[in-house]
Amino acid sequence: MTKTYLVDQSFDASITTSYFLSIRSSSGGLSFCVLDPVTNTYIAFANIPFVDKSADGIKTQEVLLQEELLQLPYKKVLFLYESTKATLVPSALYDQSKHHELFALNHSATDDEIELTAQKIRMADAWNLFSIPRFMYHLVKTQFESVSFYQHYSPFVETCLLASQKKQGESVMHISVHEHFFDLVVLKNRKMVLCNSYNYKHLNDFLYFVLFAFEQLALDAKQTQVILHGISNKQNPLYKELKKYLQQANISKATTQFKFSSHMRIQESDKLLFHNLFNLAICV
Repeated sequence: MTKTYLVDQSFDASITTSYFLSIRSSSGGLSFCVLDPVTNTYIAFANIPFVDKSADGIKTQEVLLQEELLQLPYKKVLFLYESTKATLVPSALYDQSKHHELFALNHSATDDEIELTAQKIRMADAWNLFSIPRFMYHLVKTQFESVSFYQHYSPFVETCLLASQKKQGESVMHISVHEHFFDLVVLKNRKMVLCNSYNYKHLNDFLYFVLFAFEQLALDAKQTQVILHGISNKQNPLYKELKKYLQQANISKATTQFKFSSHMRIQESDKLLFHNLFNLAICV
């Protein structure tokens, strides 16, 4: 994937304190976008692909310190960290003083090199408790003093639940595809019954976990809608193979919660691939 850098002509560096900046960190690099909340329109988008396996995130640090748009002040800064190390805790059971205990229910909480943080997913009435590498946490915190941290379940679940409000009585499976894992969110009658992530290396791994979820949740393959996110076209092998088993499978559409400046000419594929980034402002 090549670098993308788009800035609308309406972007005004003198009034960025009225804009929202959303940043996404993933295994494939760093991407960010700028939202004008007055018009509810994205007026800047950048994707800088790289692989950073260093213990202290040297490449990530370089991008954060060198990209011009990231040096400006913003009204809100939202930092999205993509990782499977997260757990959803019902609000009735959530206790901020017990982060390590709650996190340890699903993940190792003995690592001294992580920070645990949580954000509420309002429509799910649950808290998303997740870990972020300590070096990354402090790196971002140093550059953006008032930053809010998120894990990708937050925008994904909020988006799925928002879309379900007009689907009373229906069952819907949402699949969000990442480079080495995918997320499953299953809704029945507008209520979430599953939210989980699965690592996969091969196509058969992907199919196994999806079809196993259908079996375990007693979903009707002919009646359950299956929506794939993070895939930009129907030639994708995951989509083509899944379609053989689940005829109701379709690729998601770009966010309907926000607009994109027509002058930037963001590719439709980018709107789909970076869906969590573009939906992150829903969480504010």
